[in-house]
Amino acid sequence: MMFLIKQKGGTTKERLGASIKRRGAIQILLGLGCLIAGFVSIEIDRKQLDKPVRESVEEGSVTNGTSFDIKYVVLGLDAGTVVSAIWVLVTGAVPAYMARHTDYNVIKTKVAFMVFSIMAATLFVPIMTGAAIATYVLRKSHMGLTVALGVMSLLEFIVAIQSSVFCCTSPWAACKMAKKDREQKEIENGNYEKQMSKEELPEYTP
Repeated sequence: MMFLIKQKGGTTKERLGASIKRRGAIQILLGLGCLIAGFVSIEIDRKQLDKPVRESVEEGSVTNGTSFDIKYVVLGLDAGTVVSAIWVLVTGAVPAYMARHTDYNVIKTKVAFMVFSIMAATLFVPIMTGAAIATYVLRKSHMGLTVALGVMSLLEFIVAIQSSVFCCTSPWAACKMAKKDREQKEIENGNYEKQMSKEELPEYTP
């Protein structure tokens, strides 16, 4: 409890670092979830590929499959999901690591977080979402796993966009942070004075 109070009442730089670490932690969790779903899907598809191909008769000719095998397509989609999930993990881990100390470099940390988040939202999350939609259509089983992957990828898209906006709108320069600290201190002093004025003084008894 004291830790939370201290974080709330700290300097602007400390509050900014705490916010970056929280957003990074959320992306790490979402990345782990997508990574697990991707590995499970790859294992499922690998077992499907291990099954012998049944010969089928089409128009009097015997075939052992086609060059466009759906199983290989689904396996490729799952591999793309794993790569994208690793990027999401990196997106959350890098800024959280950079902001681990109170004397972190604000500009470098925010630029790294913003760039990684923008790339995640514009490239890697759409890959995961598209893979989830495609595998939902192509795969005949394990629909729940595909739906979970789609939901997590959509949540990551929202978090990545929000993180990018946060990096753009939050203070960058030291003078801006000092101004925020002064404003925060003025607000706290004003609230303290209001609280003191509302308190009833004890009656004087000779």
